[in-house]
Amino acid sequence: MKNILLTEDQRDALQEMMNISMGQAAKSLAQLIDVQIILSIPTINEASPDDLIEILNHSDDTWYARQSFLGQIKGEVLSLISKEGCDAMAELMDYDKPLCDAQTQELILELTNILSGACLSGLSNQLELKSNLNMPTLLTPSTNGKPNYNWATVLLVEVCFSIESFSFNARVVICLEENSIVSLKTSLDALLS
Repeated sequence: MKNILLTEDQRDALQEMMNISMGQAAKSLAQLIDVQIILSIPTINEASPDDLIEILNHSDDTWYARQSFLGQIKGEVLSLISKEGCDAMAELMDYDKPLCDAQTQELILELTNILSGACLSGLSNQLELKSNLNMPTLLTPSTNGKPNYNWATVLLVEVCFSIESFSFNARVVICLEENSIVSLKTSLDALLS
C-alpha cells in the first residue's frame, strides 16, 4: 500500500481528525461496557482492490461486517472483530451464553454500528461534509480472490481497538471512494488555510 493521494500536511490533518473520531468511538463503546478501550494510531494508505482482499483474508477467527455510507463523501466502513473478542464482548454486554447464531450476528452488527457510526460521524462533522451511514451487514470475504468493487484506488483509514484483559480486538477500516477523495482534500485544504 502507498500514500500518494494526500500531501504530508493533508495526511497529518486527517490523522489528527481520525484520532479524535476514533477516540469518540472508543468512548461510546467504553461507556456501554464500562471498560477502558485501547486505540492504535490511525494509519492512512492508498489501496487497490487487491490490498483490500489482503485485509479481508485476515483469518478464520475473525467476524467481518460492512457498512456503506453516502453523501458528500462515499465509501464503506469495514469492521473486523476477533471471534474470541466477540465472546468477551458478549459477556461484558450481558448477553446470555452460549450465544446462538442470531445473538452472535446481533452483537457483531451492534459493535459495528457503534464503532463505525462514531468514527464516520466524527470525521464528517470535523470535515463539515454530510454523510449518511446505512445499516451494517455481515460480510463473508470472497473465496475466489476477486473483489466486488468498481474502483481502482481507494483511501484506507484504519485503527485498531482492543481490551487487553478481555482479548477483544477489532479493526475499523474506512474506505473512501476515489471521487470522495477530492471532497476530502478540498475540506482538508480549507481547514489548513
